Amino acid sequence: MLAFGACAVPSLGWDTAHLNQLRGSNSCPGCDLSGSYLARADLRAADLARSDLEGARLDHAILIGARMAGAQLAGADLRGSNLFYADLSGADLSGARLTGANLAGATLAGADLGEADLGGANLFRADLTAARLANSDLANASLDGANLTGAVIEGAKLEGARLCRARMPDGRIADDAQC
Repeated sequence: MLAFGACAVPSLGWDTAHLNQLRGSNSCPGCDLSGSYLARADLRAADLARSDLEGARLDHAILIGARMAGAQLAGADLRGSNLFYADLSGADLSGARLTGANLAGATLAGADLGEADLGGANLFRADLTAARLANSDLANASLDGANLTGAVIEGAKLEGARLCRARMPDGRIADDAQC
């Protein structure tokens, strides 16, 4: 078991040295943490840039201000996680589960969120410039003030999503009736 704050975390077969490095320094850029169990871990301001977290369990993790640019998070479980002001620019979040996640102020420029589940997520003022959101589920998500300039949203589910003053892919400002 590894402890992150008051949270115990079992280790299951990824690179244990990398997991120990993360635990000891809150920094592990380029590390292999694929399939790791980091649910409820306190990783605020962690440096995980370019790390492989494919299929990792990060549900309800605290990732406020985390540096995760270029990280591989395909199929990761980030449900209910707090990614407030996290840098996920260029990250691969394809097929990731982000239901109810807090991504307010997060940088997701150029990120791949294709087929990701962002239902009910908070993307208030998130930077989604040139992000790929094709076939993603944004139902009931809050995209108030988000920047979607150049984003690919074909096939995305937007039922019930709030787009108050969001900058749309074509550059226009959305005038959501809910504003």
